[in-house]
Amino acid sequence: MERKISLSDLRRVAEEAYEHVKNLPDGQADQRIECGDKKTFGISIVLTDGTIVNVGDTDVRMPMGDIVKIPVHEMLLTQRSVDDIIRMSGEGERCKGEKPRKPHGLGVSPHGIRAVSALEPKGDPDSKWNLMVDNLIDLMGGEAPVLDVRLYETLQAQNKTAGVKEAIENFGYTLYDDAGLSIDLYTRLTAMRASSAQLAMMGATIAADGVCPRGGNHVFDGSLSQTIVGMMAAMGPHRISKPWLVATGLPAKSGFGGGVFGVLPGIMGIGAVSPGLNGAGTSEKGTKAIAYIMNKLGLSVFSSAKVTILKD
Repeated sequence: MERKISLSDLRRVAEEAYEHVKNLPDGQADQRIECGDKKTFGISIVLTDGTIVNVGDTDVRMPMGDIVKIPVHEMLLTQRSVDDIIRMSGEGERCKGEKPRKPHGLGVSPHGIRAVSALEPKGDPDSKWNLMVDNLIDLMGGEAPVLDVRLYETLQAQNKTAGVKEAIENFGYTLYDDAGLSIDLYTRLTAMRASSAQLAMMGATIAADGVCPRGGNHVFDGSLSQTIVGMMAAMGPHRISKPWLVATGLPAKSGFGGGVFGVLPGIMGIGAVSPGLNGAGTSEKGTKAIAYIMNKLGLSVFSSAKVTILKD
């Protein structure tokens, strides 16, 4: 079965989604973030051939938060096997009833800290940081995300108050590099700001089997894309992973900064930014806009139909 969607229809539906959602209640922005105009709202779609659809405030950058787990795991997959990553994540232990309890009140995710700790090189924070940032730049087509220094300092202060290092050690989270180094690097990553356009380009690079649509740079081995998308489906947007996947059919990830991005393999990446969060801690407008687009166009990662976007 084959479905054909015109580029003009894709643009029209993106504009419809923007108009449908833009006047809805904004939700509450994370108080740690200086978000400027709380009405900021942008939707971006990047096809695997490089075609871009932007609606709204698509150049405004918001903190990525836990969205950075996806590029971190992409890097891990280039260094280690899937079995190694599962073992190191502790997921295999859960089957034995040995699941570590998750610490609460921390500034950043202990899972993210552990993932960064597993990256090579170990014991060399500058080299590891440069490697992670260069990877983000490649995924986003050469446009670098920007570190929000004030947010980074705020998160680090929260980490210190909450006793992140002690909490991780006491609750059974094994780290593979120095704890302080790993906490600092992951905290810095979550404070990196990116726009909906950058998030969509990152999604499109994953959708295109590791080839960035802007410039054709091979960022990672294309055979890893299906595993990355599988991780996105499993992780999902914050606290709504299962209902989100059922309702939209789109593997996605969100962050506390109001950003969310998704990947439709072989077709496109989609990103949205709006700082107001719903009760689950995901972008109120961003998630609703993306869900609108997916459902209006009848798109789903679970569909058997081959989808082609026709140029007008």
